[in-house]
Order: sequence, then C-alpha cells, then structure tokens
Amino acid sequence: MSRLTVDSAMLAKLQGLSQPVDVCDDQGRIVGHFVPSAALELDIPEEELDRRAANFHGRPLETLVAEWERRK
Repeated sequence: MSRLTVDSAMLAKLQGLSQPVDVCDDQGRIVGHFVPSAALELDIPEEELDRRAANFHGRPLETLVAEWERRK
C-alpha cells in the first residue's frame, strides 16, 4: 500500500474522526475515502467471537470457487 503524507491543516481535520469520510477536492468531487483506525476496531467480547467460531458452518473455498466457475 502506498502512503500519502498530509499537512498539519489536513491532519487537524482528520484527527478525532471515528467514522469513515469521503475526501473531496475543492470542486466537491470525491478523490478518496479516509477510514480512521478507530473505525476499524471491533468491540466484540472474546466469548462472542468464540461462540461465532464454534457455530460457523461454512463451506470449503474449493467448493465456492467451483460453483463460481460453473456460473460463468
């Protein structure tokens, strides 16, 4: 992934955000999206994650790929 260094004025606007935002140019056109690291953190208790893992009834990746290939 590439990096973009922001100036102090933009940094001040981005700090403290907890939700993703569109980044626009001075014409209002979206040039990208900013997702603050706080928005990526999950607040799910370890017990809930364990419960979900124990009850997961997925299918093997090979099966999903084969079905996708047949639909082409």
